[in-house]
Amino acid sequence: MKWKRAIKEYQYCPRCGLKCLVSNDVCPDCGLSFSRLKIATNKEAKNKILRHDRDFIIRTSTLPSDVSFIRLLLYALFLGVFGTHCFYVGRYLRGAITLGDFIAICLLTIFNADLMAINDGALVGVLSTICGLIMLFSWIWDVFMIIFKKFKVPVAIDLDIEQINSSASDKSENKVETISSTNSDIQTEYNKNNQVELEDSKTKDEIDVESIKLLIQEGKSLIEQEKEDKKDVIENIEKTNIKVEDENKTKDNSGENK
Repeated sequence: MKWKRAIKEYQYCPRCGLKCLVSNDVCPDCGLSFSRLKIATNKEAKNKILRHDRDFIIRTSTLPSDVSFIRLLLYALFLGVFGTHCFYVGRYLRGAITLGDFIAICLLTIFNADLMAINDGALVGVLSTICGLIMLFSWIWDVFMIIFKKFKVPVAIDLDIEQINSSASDKSENKVETISSTNSDIQTEYNKNNQVELEDSKTKDEIDVESIKLLIQEGKSLIEQEKEDKKDVIENIEKTNIKVEDENKTKDNSGENK
């Protein structure tokens, strides 16, 4: 348990090898920022090595994002005698040594009979021993190191940090612009909906007002018609009363004459 806790609590700086706490963001000895390893790539390191520019290149056992562990392991198992796994990650010198050692072993095998005649085979023994040791440390050792994730891979830690920051800022600005545009679109749509609702409410109110006016006018016309009807009735009653009075007067006059 203590050993597991030590692994979790400490890490080694890939540049200077200093044992640091995992919580440290920067190596206290060489000043390496561990966060830069997350964006470091093996492709840029290989380009720098081919240009003979080894500044800001370090070797780390943490594989970068552009190196596949499965592919590296398969290269080492089946094509490791040719140094393919070393060429894959940009360790060209080690790959050339492995490939040269394999060619030397093949030549020793082909010309074994001729070389055995030199110093009673002592030269062949020495050369085969050297080639076997080289193959042991350049191929078999690498296979075990890859399996236990201790194989060192070169990465470039100066991967245009300013460009990455600018691209990140551009992406954040684009996100802000898209968010603001969507917010403005939502606001305009909301305003349109509110205007439509207001117009609908206004039209409804206008319709209600017009209907009320029509009702008032109909009521006024009905009241005026009732007034006219009452006037007609009163006039008819007055006319009948006048007729009755005239008849009574004529009857009275006729009675007096008799």
